[in-house]
Amino acid sequence: MDNFEIHNDTETIAFLFNFSELEGRLDPLFYLAIENIQQNIIDKEKYECKSLIKSCKIKRGRFGHRPRNDPRFYGGEYPFIQTGDIVKASENNTSIEFTQSLNALGLSTSKLFQPPKLLFTIAANIGDTAILDYPSCFPDSIVALIPHDENALSIEYLNTYLKLIKPYIVELAPYSAQSNLNNQQLAQVPIVLPPIDVQLAIATQMEIAYLKKQEKLSQAQQLLDSIDNYLLSELGITLPKQDNSLENRIFTTDFSKVSGSRLDPFYNQLFFDIFKNPKSKYQNARVKEIAREIKTGLPVRKDHRIENGKYPYYGANGIIGYMDEYTHDGRYLVVGQDGYIGNHYVVVGRFWGSNHNWVIELKNGYNYHYIKSILDLLRYEYLITGGVIPKLTKESLASIKIPIPPIEKQNEISDKISRLRQQAKQLQKEAEQEMQTAKKRVERMILEE
Repeated sequence: MDNFEIHNDTETIAFLFNFSELEGRLDPLFYLAIENIQQNIIDKEKYECKSLIKSCKIKRGRFGHRPRNDPRFYGGEYPFIQTGDIVKASENNTSIEFTQSLNALGLSTSKLFQPPKLLFTIAANIGDTAILDYPSCFPDSIVALIPHDENALSIEYLNTYLKLIKPYIVELAPYSAQSNLNNQQLAQVPIVLPPIDVQLAIATQMEIAYLKKQEKLSQAQQLLDSIDNYLLSELGITLPKQDNSLENRIFTTDFSKVSGSRLDPFYNQLFFDIFKNPKSKYQNARVKEIAREIKTGLPVRKDHRIENGKYPYYGANGIIGYMDEYTHDGRYLVVGQDGYIGNHYVVVGRFWGSNHNWVIELKNGYNYHYIKSILDLLRYEYLITGGVIPKLTKESLASIKIPIPPIEKQNEISDKISRLRQQAKQLQKEAEQEMQTAKKRVERMILEE
């Protein structure tokens, strides 16, 4: 063979691999990802290691009919697990809750898998895992992993191990409009195999960590859920019980009360329920009455710098960059007007507000965080206008009625809500720390450090 030379410069970068070692993929990024697993996991390992295909059977799910959303196949007795069901179960290490089911016709184009099996997502969401503990069908975006020998590979350990190396597995997927792996690519993932007693100890460690995490997250959610009840209680508002009978879904009001405002019933029913309750302690004021100014932010032009600026750039979903310029300086309430309607931020200082926000400057005598807490309480689906992108108009925002207690009471309510949110945030932080500590502990057990 003739000699050849490779120039490693900006114009010529080559990747070499033995053709005999290729298994279905020619792109270098796949083999680089495998090499990352080798260097970061396997090379540090003292235990036996095998490829996934040598450790497990890989069985792909099936649903052959197109289009998949044909209603004739659904609504029966056979669970039909979706990728999203696996993602949700994987995040919390819980049992899989299915959201769809197949009837006999649907079963004829699918396959019923018997438990126990480890389900693994290979399309769109790559590398999420959950243990199947009941008979179920699933599509070809999910594969079932079945250990060849349960005495050599525990399914609970495999579940834990694949979660730990998920970032490496994600890199195996080719870059395309929708990431996906096939069985041949997945088959090459290396599996570290400690003794079975070590595997079971590892799985137990992670199970305990997930339980502790969920306990703290549940406590945090209870605190957050208590905010609405606390706020309504302080304002003396009691919401009526929901009654969906036909006569109670008809809302009537005097035309004179809505003339020049919104005519749609959902909008008016919302304020009847929350802010016109006769037991409310305080008088209401419209947003436009307590605001010094309500204006939209500005779009970002191509000549504006977003990277490495010193002023935060607020889109409708919070800070999305940093600018060298700013549109506002002071204290403002930022409200998403489209895309993320219902997101609110109290911003102090200089910032760039995008044209996807309403930026409100309040008059003196109003607590920004108190007003934000009232807006957090609203059901914005009743306020938005339709269209390709739902939108909260300036008129709708300006007409919102807010109970206004004395400023001392606003401050008291704001401080209490802030403490509740801080307590919840601390619990969420502790939950994440619990998981990170457990993962490091398990990694040491796998690597036998």
